Amino acid sequence: MLKRSFALRLLYIALAIGLAAAPAARAQESGAMKVNSKDGAQMVYVPAGAFTMGTGGSEIAEAYKRFFTNAPKHTVTLSGYWIYKNDVTVGQYKAFCQATSRAMPDAPRWGWKDDHPMVNVTWDDASAYATWAGVALPTEAQWEKAARGTAGRAYPWGNEWYPSRCAHSNLHLGDLGSTQPVGSYPLGASPYGCLDMAGNVWQWCADWYDANYYNSAPPSNPTGPVSGQVRALRGGSWYINIPAVSRMPVLFRAAYRIWLNPTDRNDNIGFRCSSRLD
Repeated sequence: MLKRSFALRLLYIALAIGLAAAPAARAQESGAMKVNSKDGAQMVYVPAGAFTMGTGGSEIAEAYKRFFTNAPKHTVTLSGYWIYKNDVTVGQYKAFCQATSRAMPDAPRWGWKDDHPMVNVTWDDASAYATWAGVALPTEAQWEKAARGTAGRAYPWGNEWYPSRCAHSNLHLGDLGSTQPVGSYPLGASPYGCLDMAGNVWQWCADWYDANYYNSAPPSNPTGPVSGQVRALRGGSWYINIPAVSRMPVLFRAAYRIWLNPTDRNDNIGFRCSSRLD
């Protein structure tokens, strides 16, 4: 009887430990979600592992090769991390400014709308917000893996271009008129559930930009050059019109990168944040 009682106790202890550990285990699953208590942002989990970064070769038509500084295609391994499901919104950035006495930048011509992505922010503005929120700007590698997954997708939703899956202009530059509320294009979700990783706003990354960085980047957790003069951005924006990029909208591809001076700000630049696991 004592042996049976002892065995039952061990079973109960094992079950208790298993139940206590279950939430932590679930948190490590691809696409798991949590909320950053500082700013209320939803974050999705991107598990550790390798993915294909960059593009080149037969994927890019000869006429468009001058647009691309994201070669060669190479394998990168990342530690697991969390990344914001959406771009940082105007409402979230307002709360940051109120908490830190930081001045809001000039409003875009359509005015501030709390559910739209924050714009007119410099790299320093975006980095300061991330520090306040207890997170960081994503590295280019983190951003790209979150956007395309491990199957090397051309766009967040797959390999075919669907113009209805992201915010962009049509016949003329800027004819969409403004940014759109974050998360307005659920069919444009990435493999991990991130939204607006194509269109709406260009997004600042943590990295300094170097067109040739991929030739010497480390294979694990690359963080970009140690110094530079310009910063990297990803994602395309509402301002770009599709005829300008013809039948191959390269500017919206998950692997596409641009650069700007870190002091630049305009109405199609925003950001999202990420956080590595400890």
